[in-house]
Amino acid sequence: MRLRGSARLTLPDGTGADRVAETLRGTRCTVELASDFRSVAWRKLLQNAAAGLMALTGRRAGMFARADIAELTRVYLRECLRVARAEGAQLEEDVPEEILAGFRASPADLSTSILTDREAGRALEWDIRNGVVSRLGRVHGIPTPTSDVVTALLAATSDGPR
Repeated sequence: MRLRGSARLTLPDGTGADRVAETLRGTRCTVELASDFRSVAWRKLLQNAAAGLMALTGRRAGMFARADIAELTRVYLRECLRVARAEGAQLEEDVPEEILAGFRASPADLSTSILTDREAGRALEWDIRNGVVSRLGRVHGIPTPTSDVVTALLAATSDGPR
């Protein structure tokens, strides 16, 4: 693996992750061990889900400055948060606003991997970033109307037909 800058890797504590941390000690990859990995992973999933909106619009982070996009992002992330909590994630009510604030504070030309994949004509990882919210929402009886629309549009954007 080639790492061009620094990176942070978060792993679940107590699963042998200390061996990974020791292996990467002294490299540009910092390993953090999380006792509540489920919550850490779900928070990252919420961020990735919101980034799917960038792939749908073909726009970079500057789009989150728009009031309409900001409100759509809030609605979507609140929906995702309900599913995350049903799955056992311990996330605060303000997580959606924090994620949106992060996008809004980013450079306007900031991209994400899903947008980069779309621009390059590659298949999108929509199912593990967005589709999972709809599927798990159904499992828990949680309506996910925004997620259902975003997922369908990302699937069509990724898979065609063209």
